[in-house]
Amino acid sequence: MNGTRVWIGGSPCAGKSTVAALVAESVGWPLYSCDDAFDRHAAVAGPAMRKVTTMPIGERLAQPVDVQVEDVVRACREQFPLILADLPPAAVVEGAALLPSLLAGLPVPPADAVWLVPTPAFQRHHYARRRWARDLTRGLPPSAFDRWMERDERFAARVAAEARDRGYRVLTVDGSFDVQTTAEWVVDSDE
Repeated sequence: MNGTRVWIGGSPCAGKSTVAALVAESVGWPLYSCDDAFDRHAAVAGPAMRKVTTMPIGERLAQPVDVQVEDVVRACREQFPLILADLPPAAVVEGAALLPSLLAGLPVPPADAVWLVPTPAFQRHHYARRRWARDLTRGLPPSAFDRWMERDERFAARVAAEARDRGYRVLTVDGSFDVQTTAEWVVDSDE
């Protein structure tokens, strides 16, 4: 870590929020969650964020998975300038909206950013345990959950490849490290 911000991106259900909270506590900086700002940003953002917030979940998940992934990427790009406008001078910033290409354009040095991506098995296991995820897909065909997981798996693979291509660190989360060990890895830029 060399700068005044730590950036923790990646795919949903990789433990970003939990790890970011530990990192923020260890470095003494405020935590900024892109997810917490999403609804506020969606109210003023462009068509991609409006689409993902207004389209019923069943319709969204019925779209081809490639379309869903592109919608998520476009929404991340729309949200990014709003995230930047919110940030204090020093912060631990976490969220799926932190695409490696966007951070590289600032430029954020590799030591200050990391992407956490879950294995498909880890992601499915943890999503299935989240009550809000079960509630969101209640009444939808079982294939809707599978398409959601496939979307996030493809997003994870895309983000990981993009991060590696730009020299950023990527940690594949499979449950073999506890969150404290992961947080220490995030702070230690020499690994």
